Order: sequence, then structure tokens, then C-alpha cells
Amino acid sequence: MHEVSIALGMAEELMRIARDNQARKITHIKLKIGKMSGIVTDSLIFAFDAIKSDYPLLSSALISIEEVPLVFKCSQCGENFEEDNLSFSSCPECKSYSLKLVSGEEQHIENVEVEV
Repeated sequence: MHEVSIALGMAEELMRIARDNQARKITHIKLKIGKMSGIVTDSLIFAFDAIKSDYPLLSSALISIEEVPLVFKCSQCGENFEEDNLSFSSCPECKSYSLKLVSGEEQHIENVEVEV
């Protein structure tokens, strides 16, 4: 379950953000996680909730997660399109399999709300 190591790394980054902004506590964290990032969002939330008591500034923090869909760009016709299927997608316009992943692998902290 690599979500625990992600949660620990996230906690360290959040503590740095809190120090840099002289925050008394962090109240809300918004994450962007791509559908193809390999992260199980429920497991990440569970892991974060399990470790946040070790970080007093995070003890009451809530997480919201925006799932970023898979978006491909066709190398043949230039069409951008969203896809739910992770395997062997083809362009809906020209049926080419020559695709470039434009989004869907993201995994980052989008926004942090703090009390100063």
C-alpha cells in the first residue's frame, strides 16, 4: 500500500507549507489525482487520517480530491478526447492508436487552507 508513503510525504510538504506561512493549523487540503496515477484515493484518505495525529497542525485537516480524467491527443488528426478505458484506446475521430496522454497522471497538492 504505497498510499501510506504518499501520505507521509504529503504531511512533510504540508508542514513545510505551514512553517513558510506561519500557520497555526491546516484546515483543508485539495488534491488533484489523475485516474492513471496508480493511487487509490480511498486508501490515501485512510492513510492520511491514520498519520495526521502525529502532526498537530494537521490533526483536524480535511482532504478533498479532484480526480483528473484521462485525456489523450491523437498524433494523426490532433483530436483531444477523454477516455474511461485505460487499455488500447483509439481516436474516436480517425481510429488511430497513435495517442499521447495529455492528462490523467497528475498527483499533486492543488490548494491548502490554513489558519494564521
